[in-house]
Amino acid sequence: MSAVIEKKQENTVVNNIENNIENNIENKILSINDLYSRIIQNYILELLKIINSKYPTKFPKTIIKSELENIMSNVNLSRQPVSTTKISSSSKLKPHSTVIKPRLDPAARCQARIWDDIFDRVTFKQVANIDEEFQVSDFNDINIKKFSKKYILGKQCARKKTADTNYCLLHNRHRPHGSYLEQPSKELCFHFMIDGGYLELEKAIPDE
Repeated sequence: MSAVIEKKQENTVVNNIENNIENNIENKILSINDLYSRIIQNYILELLKIINSKYPTKFPKTIIKSELENIMSNVNLSRQPVSTTKISSSSKLKPHSTVIKPRLDPAARCQARIWDDIFDRVTFKQVANIDEEFQVSDFNDINIKKFSKKYILGKQCARKKTADTNYCLLHNRHRPHGSYLEQPSKELCFHFMIDGGYLELEKAIPDE
């Protein structure tokens, strides 16, 4: 009999502890929600005051209080129940399949040069810096043949060339960077070096 009484007392103690924990958690949630509510209310009140100062005739001080109450009545800080609905395997998102476009035949590719970085001619990797001998302040000082053997300016246009031409429709009309398959001019090389940030500042700006 005493064992049954002890068991009941033990259950009562456990239930009291659980109830106290739940009440403490709920009180903390309420206090946090109250804090959030006050912060939100103060921000909204300041915004309403600003609106009143800018548009006093359309938004007079007399309606600030009522507008504040109306806005706060629509603010809901209560906890939303967590959905326990399981997602069936058939409704799970399926990974998107990657569509690989067939590579354009090099012979059918537009031959125009397009703006990009400067690349190493051997590794085809972008270079961070160009050699000191090409750090010039005047494009006339560029050894373009030597430069072209070491570096590549920009990239080749990826569009298909139009019939009976070497360029796509766009580059048949305008080719600001010339042909990718031809040696660039010194002026174009200098343009890539300056705008690409490959020239040191004191070298890029000639002395007056």
